[in-house]
Amino acid sequence: MSTTAIIMMTLFIVVIWGGLVFSALALRREPDERTGSFGTSPHATDTVLIEQELDRTATA
Repeated sequence: MSTTAIIMMTLFIVVIWGGLVFSALALRREPDERTGSFGTSPHATDTVLIEQELDRTATA
C-alpha cells in the first residue's frame, strides 16, 4: 500500500471508531429514557408500552 492509502485508512479508522466512542459516551450521559420526543412522558413507560404491544398482538 502507498503512504497515501495508509494515511487515509488511518484517518477513516479514527473517524469511524471515534464516532462510535463519542456516541457511546453521549448515550451514557443522556440515556434514551430521558431524551427524544417522549422524554419523561407518563405514556412512555415500559409498563404502558408493553401493555400496548400485548393489546396489539392480541387483536391481530
